[in-house]
Amino acid sequence: MIKKKEVTTLYVIRHGESESNVYAQENPDKPASHFGEFGSSLTQKGRDQAEKLAKRLLTVPFAAIFSSKLNRAKETAELIAKEHGLSVITTQVLRERFFGEPMSHTKKKEIEKALDLLTEEGKFAFKYFPNGESGHDVVKRFKNFLEEIIPVYKGKTIAIITHGYLMRSFLINVKFARYDELPSGSIKNGGYFVVKTDGKTFTISDRFGITRNRGYDDEE
Repeated sequence: MIKKKEVTTLYVIRHGESESNVYAQENPDKPASHFGEFGSSLTQKGRDQAEKLAKRLLTVPFAAIFSSKLNRAKETAELIAKEHGLSVITTQVLRERFFGEPMSHTKKKEIEKALDLLTEEGKFAFKYFPNGESGHDVVKRFKNFLEEIIPVYKGKTIAIITHGYLMRSFLINVKFARYDELPSGSIKNGGYFVVKTDGKTFTISDRFGITRNRGYDDEE
């Protein structure tokens, strides 16, 4: 059992709906790469989701708020941070999975047909393109980030605003669910899970907007 004074509590949060989420739904045969290096902003619906989430988490005593540098995550983090009088600390380490090349939603689904023939381990090691990231790669960089911040925030609570695939990969890695139980869309925009950790053991203590075996029909 983790001693209370050594526990860091992490709220790992998915950003609100973004313009690229909507674009992928409306243009399944076109990649959303035209949004640039830092991606698209939140839609009005996404801002509403983030503001509603900020109210939901109003009584959580966050000591710090970290975010991916991508606009959709950073804007979500800023709306949450505003309610707590905190500044957002951004880092590239919390970015979405790097696939290797821009893909349309249709092409992504075509490539994913190969996953049906793979084992659980094979699916987690899968790369869409040779220069892209696997689930293992994404979890490794996320855990490297956690190794740096957990000793600094022992006994405290922090928020981490990031992206769907990173969240799903971590949940699979800590045995919350198997790969096929958390398909794309299993985490709603504004969904989150809570982790209690001493840096070695990770316990999922709560979740919101996350479901096994059913997608919410949106992208990362």
